[in-house]
Amino acid sequence: MTLKILKKKNIYHLKGKIITSDVNSLISYFTTKIHKKNKIFLNIDETQEIDKNGLKAIGQLMNLASSKEKSFAIVGLGCKEIYDHFQEAS
Repeated sequence: MTLKILKKKNIYHLKGKIITSDVNSLISYFTTKIHKKNKIFLNIDETQEIDKNGLKAIGQLMNLASSKEKSFAIVGLGCKEIYDHFQEAS
């Protein structure tokens, strides 16, 4: 399933797969949002799969938000595993 991004009450719901073929559009979309907004929340409840390039893309977005002093958070099922991944990498 192609990745779909839906916005509900200032939370971006990611539905589908965050995989290599969707990484460039994901980065482009959220780079624009990070420059315009102070807070970005990604809900991954309906995300079926995240491959290693998807994780790298999320990491890039987290780093960009941090460098711009913006808030960037991931919520939903699986967010602890993503958090653990980035803690191990640092």
